Amino acid sequence: MKKLSELSLLEREELFKTLRVNITHHSNAIEGTTLTYGETKQLLENGITAPNKRMDEQLVILGFAQAYDMVIREASNTNKLLDTSFIKDLHYLIFSNAYKITPNFIRKPIGAYRTENVSIAGCNIKLSLPSQIAQNLENLLFRFKSHTMDLNAIAEFHAMYEQIHPFSDGNGRTGRLIMSFQCIQNDLIPPLIENEKRSEYLECLSHVQTQGDLEPFVQFLKYCQNRSLELI
Repeated sequence: MKKLSELSLLEREELFKTLRVNITHHSNAIEGTTLTYGETKQLLENGITAPNKRMDEQLVILGFAQAYDMVIREASNTNKLLDTSFIKDLHYLIFSNAYKITPNFIRKPIGAYRTENVSIAGCNIKLSLPSQIAQNLENLLFRFKSHTMDLNAIAEFHAMYEQIHPFSDGNGRTGRLIMSFQCIQNDLIPPLIENEKRSEYLECLSHVQTQGDLEPFVQFLKYCQNRSLELI
């Protein structure tokens, strides 16, 4: 697998530019957003809204792209350690536009941990209780220093982060942005997890969380890294 540093400057710029649209589209589509890839591209690159699509979805798309931009900018600093403040900022950026304009469609709070117990439908994995979230996430960040991670560590972090499930909404989206941050910091290609691979992605996550077996998820992420490289 190529390292980011093995790409030319123009190739890296093209990769990050193309991933901005692709990661934004697919990461939101995985969560049920109805915009097509073409509609997402038009919105992000030309500011043209999609007719007959919900405004809150389109505002979240714009917010996610802003969060992606922050990831690209901040991950270039290899001395910056991922922390809870940065994660909360990502969450806030994703939902702040929609919260200001269509507050009734956004689950609250934004930029802060959830205060209610939640579960994932059809899944018996126990998620962190609200009282445990802050400590569990700090422990996870202490165990995994963002600037010294390989793909195995990034895969394990992601599975554990999703099990903590710190926010009322947007846990998958923030988690996948964090994954991009960690990859870039460690000279790795950010993986493009496509909506068409949603079932395989969730199955790999569940496999880690229930059986502790990382290998299928690591191999899946390698496939997703190759999908990213195919964009340039």
